[in-house]
Amino acid sequence: MAMFTITDEAQDYVADLFAQQDDQELGLKVDVTRAGTPAATVSFNFCHPKDLTPGYEKFEYKGFLAYIDKANFPYLKESEVALKDEGTGKKLTITAPNAKGEEPKEDAPLEERIKYVLAAEISPGLASHGGFVDLVEITENKDVILNFGGGCQGCSSVKATLEQGVETQLRNRFPEIKSVRDVTDHTQTDNAYM
Repeated sequence: MAMFTITDEAQDYVADLFAQQDDQELGLKVDVTRAGTPAATVSFNFCHPKDLTPGYEKFEYKGFLAYIDKANFPYLKESEVALKDEGTGKKLTITAPNAKGEEPKEDAPLEERIKYVLAAEISPGLASHGGFVDLVEITENKDVILNFGGGCQGCSSVKATLEQGVETQLRNRFPEIKSVRDVTDHTQTDNAYM
């Protein structure tokens, strides 16, 4: 049984891609980067089976072989690969409901819950400007210490982003925190958004 479903149309599409290659030993490597986190992504790449690290299992599909790391099985459970026609061309899409893992429960450690909210809810908004935010620590006094990066580091709007966006969201979600502070070196402005 396959690790995930690949629709017949998608299998035909992938088999055609393999048929266009000169190398008959190529396979399809399916990877999950940052599995179990809100930033998880699933990727497909050509591979030579001999180059794979131990732990990859082979799956047979129509016209090609796929290789998946056993460590990623839980994250690919119930996944489906389909072919989407975008008008200008066709594209493989994957629905992987378990790739990102689950939001920590309310009784999980505060650090784990805050890291999840930063990765799943806050950083995606900052990513539109090339930025992100990471948790540095939570002090004994429940002060949340953050570090901004990418387009947020050195950005002239980071104070407003912190006070009106990040801090507001975190304090609304976690009323037990006392303050939210930024320890980023904002003198580095090479990648700043503004």
